[in-house]
Amino acid sequence: MSQRVPTGIPELDDVIEGGLPRAGLFLVAGTPGSGKTAFSAKFLYEGIIKGDRGIYVSFAEGREAFFSETARNGLDFAKADDAGMFLYMDLLTVKNEGIPAVTQSIVDAVLDFKASRLVIDSFSAMAQAVPQLIEARSILHTILGKVIRQAECTTLLISEVPMGTSRLGLGIEEFVADGVLKFTQKEIDGRVIRNLVIHKLRGTKIGRREHMFTLDGGFRMLSPFDSSQTNNEHSHPLIKNTASHSSTGIKSLDSVLGGGLRRGSHILLEVGEDVSSPSLMSFLSPIISNTVKSGDQVICVPVNGMYPEELQEFLRKSIPDGLASVQIFDITGKGGPNTVDLGGATVLQPFDMFWKTARKLRKPENRLLSIIGFDALEAKYAKDLPAMQGLIIETIAKVRNAGDIMISIARPFSNTLRELASASDVHLRLVQYDGVLCLLGVKPRTDYYGVSLPHKGASAEIELVQVS
Repeated sequence: MSQRVPTGIPELDDVIEGGLPRAGLFLVAGTPGSGKTAFSAKFLYEGIIKGDRGIYVSFAEGREAFFSETARNGLDFAKADDAGMFLYMDLLTVKNEGIPAVTQSIVDAVLDFKASRLVIDSFSAMAQAVPQLIEARSILHTILGKVIRQAECTTLLISEVPMGTSRLGLGIEEFVADGVLKFTQKEIDGRVIRNLVIHKLRGTKIGRREHMFTLDGGFRMLSPFDSSQTNNEHSHPLIKNTASHSSTGIKSLDSVLGGGLRRGSHILLEVGEDVSSPSLMSFLSPIISNTVKSGDQVICVPVNGMYPEELQEFLRKSIPDGLASVQIFDITGKGGPNTVDLGGATVLQPFDMFWKTARKLRKPENRLLSIIGFDALEAKYAKDLPAMQGLIIETIAKVRNAGDIMISIARPFSNTLRELASASDVHLRLVQYDGVLCLLGVKPRTDYYGVSLPHKGASAEIELVQVS
């Protein structure tokens, strides 16, 4: 395997055998504002941290603007410049006749500075000063390609993709480059989502080609959600409740919700069809754990397709000493241990049993959190749908009056979704996009958030990362 140069994005390095092949030329293409500069700056700074000198050649942005923008994301290029580890070449004023000389000056700078990493921003601007396309190809292939490879300098070549086109730059860069990374922006539900697509990477086995990333606080890529990393008793430290809100156990989610789950409220969690039960339970686990650790009680009706004993086993790993505070209902008819049978000939019986249990569990000084998989109730009592819709409104009213909290879970195809949505104080949507678990607020409207775990080896505490 060829030597690898870490990009500074561990989630990307994991799927490209540890980094970019050393001394290669890589095209970084995308529309304006898609994250090309942020990625390239992160790449250079990673090298500086590891002792590699880096050069940033700019035909589009002044030195001070670059230093200021990157400093906002924690990249201190000014300090690196003072330490002799970084060189910024400002070529904003290049004239047409100066391109061959400028190209040679870049090569000379790489050799004299002994640079291991180089970014040219952008080749599109540089090539505009060249009268013929064949001359641009010659510069790219002969001078930049061969000479910089001989200097073993790993190079990122930024190229602008015009809006509304699929062509990468001038159409010649991708054939000369050793790899092509394309940065895209898509609008979903009125929110802009950014993706990095690995089009090609010579000599590399690519684990996954499309990756969601965010520019919030700097360039950060999100990995597919791995529910197995959340299943341990140390995953969910207690977050104290306030006088008006119960914490979700996820600090960033509390912030999105304005302090957590407001007491006396109904929250609808609409779960996409491609979100698995383990992923859903990993998201709900901190909420249940924090509720139990705060001394409150929890009632759960498992979602369709999940047996009570599966839910018990899942919760046993996150709250091993708190299962006594969680009452799980069984509507499958299997009659699992330590569960309450919620079966019945009509839908009236499970709702009646629900309230009998709620009255038994509720204490004056504590609150009750109910998590109800309405997709499971719907599947069992499909013929009683009109009655169920009326019971939903009645149940939500009782929860509000008691000052409790109710989380309803429904799928997009659920017949009860409209009633649950109209009666909700908060409507959240949990979906999967490019393998990444995402959360967005429908009511109130929020940005897209990636449901993320820190990179492996770190704490397994869930966090929300803004991606739109």
